[in-house]
Amino acid sequence: MTKTFQLRACAFAVLCAAVGMNAHVYAAPTAPETTATVAAPSNYLQTVRWDAEYDVVVIGYGFAGGAAAIAAADAGARVLLLEKAPEGHEGGNSRYAAQQAIWIDDTKASDEEILEYFRTMRGKSTNPSDEVYKAYIKEAKGQVEYLRKLGAEHPETSYYAEYPEFPGASAIGLTLVKSPGGDGRLYALIQKNVEARRAQGKIDVWFEAPGKKLLQDPATGVVHGVVAEVEGAARNIRAKNGVVLATGGFENNIDMFRNFAGQQVAYAKGARYNTGDGILMAMDVNANLVNLATINGPDPNVLNPETGISFGYMVAGPKDSSWGGPAFTRHDVIMVGADGKRFWNETEKTKHGRIKFHNDYRALQMPDPAFMIFDEDARRASRVYASWSEGSEAEIEKGLVKKADTVEELAALLGVDAAGLKAQIDAYNASCEAGVDKQFGRAAKFLKPLDKGPFYGIEVVPTYTNTQGGPEHDEIGAVLDRNGKRIPHLFSAGELGSIFSWKYNGTGNIGESLIFGRISGASAAAPKSDVPSESVLKGEGWSPAAGKRATPAAEDGERIGRGRGMGGNVVLGVKTDAAGKITAVRVIESFETPGIGSKALDVLPAEAVRTNGKVDTVSGATVTTEAFRAALKDALK
Repeated sequence: MTKTFQLRACAFAVLCAAVGMNAHVYAAPTAPETTATVAAPSNYLQTVRWDAEYDVVVIGYGFAGGAAAIAAADAGARVLLLEKAPEGHEGGNSRYAAQQAIWIDDTKASDEEILEYFRTMRGKSTNPSDEVYKAYIKEAKGQVEYLRKLGAEHPETSYYAEYPEFPGASAIGLTLVKSPGGDGRLYALIQKNVEARRAQGKIDVWFEAPGKKLLQDPATGVVHGVVAEVEGAARNIRAKNGVVLATGGFENNIDMFRNFAGQQVAYAKGARYNTGDGILMAMDVNANLVNLATINGPDPNVLNPETGISFGYMVAGPKDSSWGGPAFTRHDVIMVGADGKRFWNETEKTKHGRIKFHNDYRALQMPDPAFMIFDEDARRASRVYASWSEGSEAEIEKGLVKKADTVEELAALLGVDAAGLKAQIDAYNASCEAGVDKQFGRAAKFLKPLDKGPFYGIEVVPTYTNTQGGPEHDEIGAVLDRNGKRIPHLFSAGELGSIFSWKYNGTGNIGESLIFGRISGASAAAPKSDVPSESVLKGEGWSPAAGKRATPAAEDGERIGRGRGMGGNVVLGVKTDAAGKITAVRVIESFETPGIGSKALDVLPAEAVRTNGKVDTVSGATVTTEAFRAALKDALK
């Protein structure tokens, strides 16, 4: 894949040329106007050996793909949802995200003022068009009702504009299933709706089935389907009415970070399977690629060696977050490069990796390598991450956090210039005494000297929330080619070719995943007049032999219980004695985050037996603990 990608990247300057696009009339998701061009007859469909056939194929099972599949099924289409990850690991960024979707309150500002907010976010970028923004704004006004339609009983709302100084900011809000978020609830709701339609035969889901190539008729430009790799073989799947690309970004593709964004080192905060597959497929059909250098980050974080992603959302900021975790850097903490010098105000909460720069914002510049340095007072004041041990004792024992009696000894352990680090700490401590940080403007209340040994250090790396690059789409979700024309039967949604081409508003990607998921799903489902509607299958269609995962089975004397966690159901087998006292608990199945939720499930069964089910919340694994309690209750009811 690397060689192929690098060859394609060589043509990037030509391929991504900015183009104008014609204005289109916005159509509601329930009745999209696809304006399909009837092309000259082609025998392309007869030249492909088709393995399966659906009305709509959706590639990617996050918020965008799930919403698209639901919308297409509700429009009467038979839908195939292809997911790269194994069952139980699906969701990309969606399962780890804040679970907050943008909502717009048009009682707070006029439509023109709201549109101006997004135009200001766009900056000097030429995409997306105002028509795309208008479609987004229209649907965002109904976001609360959409959550209700999915089954959220009492969606909560609040106001959040990441750039409150911009015009129209007062109307920008968010909605979620339940506060504070970060609990997987909204994604679970999407999955519940997909599963309901799956049970009705409206949606099929194939796991471990990555999309590899779009099947496009070279004569007409129509995208007729997709090649997916399933059970070790390439399968040609026809989509009669449309294909929806919803594969997410390239958070786990370092080559794309290097070639598109100029970042030599980059790590994901959550997604494990987002490797830019949709970008490569879109390249092959001459799609107009946009926003490839628009990445949301970096935030300095500690890398989890078990998962290859960060331990949490962020470690820096002025106050702890109810779902994001501790703001450890507000204590006796600085961050430095290998020269021992600081590189930013460690207590500034970034705007998705952007920090204040003159009268604007720019991406934080991190040295490589970079380190977080703290003293004994900081260690005792707070956990570094909610999932870490108290006082970082376990992390020190493992060698993840380095400990030394002196600054010079710590520098040697970390590979940092000792004289530079000592001079920096002396200068920083002098700033603390003076109450003024002349280097980076850290507020006086956060100027706490590093003067109590032992001293501690750990490497921090640049982590990214999401990427925004991909094929450009219009207001009905149709993917545009390099001439600004719709590629027939191809649609997209989510952060793949996001509407956030320059600045980003938190909750915006989840919002657009739901919005353009349902718009693109409905657009793809609409019957097309430019292709035959008859089946082209020769014989019965193919489907994976594996099918759905086997239902977890109970052992003798066990009762099965289920509770929803971050990654799906936590399934327990529970045994009790004649008096109803719990005697054994077994975790039969779970898909919780390695090193975080999985650690909680290592200790909770024994604790449930010891306390007869009255288990305390495991720090940093609140959602997993709640799922464990729910599964216990379900088993014992």
